[in-house]
Amino acid sequence: MPIINTYKVFTVITVFYLLCSYPTGARQTELNEADFPATMKEIGLTVGDAEGHIDARYWPETEEDGKRLAAMFQLVEEFWLNRGTDAAARIAADAVTASNNLTTVARANDYSGSRNALAAIRKTCGACHQDFREETEDGYRIKSGS
Repeated sequence: MPIINTYKVFTVITVFYLLCSYPTGARQTELNEADFPATMKEIGLTVGDAEGHIDARYWPETEEDGKRLAAMFQLVEEFWLNRGTDAAARIAADAVTASNNLTTVARANDYSGSRNALAAIRKTCGACHQDFREETEDGYRIKSGS
């Protein structure tokens, strides 16, 4: 398949993905414990997407990844605030800041800045998982008392 056709196919798939995955309608206003694991998985997938988009220098897609991450981390921050777990809420707030930074540097086509913003996001994930997540036979859960 010629390179031009491969590029067209990739572009069509990317556009379709963005159209289907971009949040539409009303934003979810509260995250509950039942939805929390799915949100964590979606964050992980979006971080992986962002890494691929940064490496490929797909700046509009990276900018969208930053926006999606910021929105999800805002829900996570509210979740922890509602539980009275201020330390976890502060980590989530730092993740919102790092995600907004990713959006800004991606808009500027800044590769180094984007890599640094992604590293900052991952750092917040690691800190929160270390303090507030525990492994079970079935995967992970929120630590008791958190």
